[in-house]
Amino acid sequence: MTAVWSALQASDLAVWINLSRWLYAGIATAHVLGIAVLIGSILVLDLRLIGFARWLDTAQLARFVVPVAGTALGCAIVSGSLLFIGRAAQYAGFGLFQLKIALIAIALAATLTVHRRYGLRLERATERQRARIGIASICLWLAVAVAGRMIAFVHG
Repeated sequence: MTAVWSALQASDLAVWINLSRWLYAGIATAHVLGIAVLIGSILVLDLRLIGFARWLDTAQLARFVVPVAGTALGCAIVSGSLLFIGRAAQYAGFGLFQLKIALIAIALAATLTVHRRYGLRLERATERQRARIGIASICLWLAVAVAGRMIAFVHG
């Protein structure tokens, strides 16, 4: 697998990203903004699920927040993939990077399972189920953010 990561890292696109300070900075900025909007929008919905701002209708809030979170996730995945290919051989070997990817997979699987089981706007979930879903979601997505941020400090 190391050969695949090395070949990816040697691709024209990866070399271009690494050699262009402004391109790399733009991609890194898009990644941070995508993550900020993703976690911010998820956090707003999760806090409502836990029981905050009871005056907000959960279904209406979800109708707005879910597409925003999905778009932000797409931005974060695309920009993160572009950042990854520039140093694919190194990142693939980092335990924290592997943890981040595993946490993202778990968080996405949990989100899809919740939406499939309780409806896109969680209309079929009880208040107690919504609170548990919100707490689990906050924990998972914050763990993703912490793992991602720690990569720079541990391996940077």
